[in-house]
Amino acid sequence: MKSQNSNLIFQIEKGVFLLGIQRAQGITEKRSTAPIFSNVLLEGTGQGSGGKGKVSIVATDLEIGIKGTYPAHVQSEGGIAVSGKKLHEIIRELPEGSIDITMEDGKFLAIKTGSSYFKITGSNKEDFPAFPEINEDSMVLIDSNIYREMIKKTLFAVAEAEARHVLNGALLEIEGIGHKRVMIRMVGTDGHRMSLCERSLEDSQGLLGEEKVRQLIVPKKTLLELRRFIDVNEGIKTGIGEKQISFKGEDIYLTSRLIEGNYPNYKQVIPQKGEQTARVNLSHFISVVRRVSVMSREKTRAIKMEFLPGKAILRANDPEIGEAREDIEVSYKGEGLTIGLNYQYLLDALESIDDEEVIIEMQSNLSPCVIRQESDPDSLCIVMPMRVQEME
Repeated sequence: MKSQNSNLIFQIEKGVFLLGIQRAQGITEKRSTAPIFSNVLLEGTGQGSGGKGKVSIVATDLEIGIKGTYPAHVQSEGGIAVSGKKLHEIIRELPEGSIDITMEDGKFLAIKTGSSYFKITGSNKEDFPAFPEINEDSMVLIDSNIYREMIKKTLFAVAEAEARHVLNGALLEIEGIGHKRVMIRMVGTDGHRMSLCERSLEDSQGLLGEEKVRQLIVPKKTLLELRRFIDVNEGIKTGIGEKQISFKGEDIYLTSRLIEGNYPNYKQVIPQKGEQTARVNLSHFISVVRRVSVMSREKTRAIKMEFLPGKAILRANDPEIGEAREDIEVSYKGEGLTIGLNYQYLLDALESIDDEEVIIEMQSNLSPCVIRQESDPDSLCIVMPMRVQEME
């Protein structure tokens, strides 16, 4: 009996095909434990008299998987797995227009457009890891803006390759707050800083289930992939299993294992409202921090901020290179203090803010520095201070 793989024939627009391959690249381009994980699976379905159908592009590394479905003229159904990197390099360079894709001899993928012709060695779709079926009935629709805002305001603080594996993901906490309403909260930390964003929404579809609180640790890589397609989807269907989480947009499906373990108690890190409060123009503050940081030590990335009535003085120095100082106008309430911070952590927090003005709250030079914005009281960033004497 002839393999089903040898039947795949379809035509697809270059732009559509390239988009699908690029979405899969975030998974296939990483170092893989086996050659099959550097491949993408192409499957054509739904052929009819007019040749209309869909082509799915699947990539997985067993921790996270993505499946996009795109319109194509499918003349013959089937599937094959080919190198994602090589397919991307070819399609990216082709001119705009329709591309003909054909199986040859059951193990090659032929790509034709105009006078261009390419042939890639492939492997049987049966050798590609199985992708979980989508059960949309158990998924809950969540506004894309909620995910967009939470990812923007927390992802930068999530650790990467941290020995404490739970810090390599963001905490997604769902808490009941009343009749059919929940608070959905995202927290990121790497032990030196923390970010938090929460939003309330209706839970008429049972996102929380029978529990009062659910805590999930979603890998950073998963949230990076989710961020890549939320802008083109008004709503994201979300499904939560015991050990995995799934997100579905209009034409794309993302599924991921959850990180197992206990996330740190983020509530213990949030200090009481600081007695020292500064308000400063956000864009100007970012510019000053960037300028002064040029003279900070590469190892510590430390800058010193001295807050006084009406102004703040930012300093940085490296004994082997030189020093920098710049004053900036601030609205300040407090007795005055000097605090040392990692300038990159400070910039990451500032760049997650949308207001024209940023609010900085401090209790002492050794207490956590809290960064907020007035228009969004349900989000905050915390940067742990550095001992000023260590910066001398």
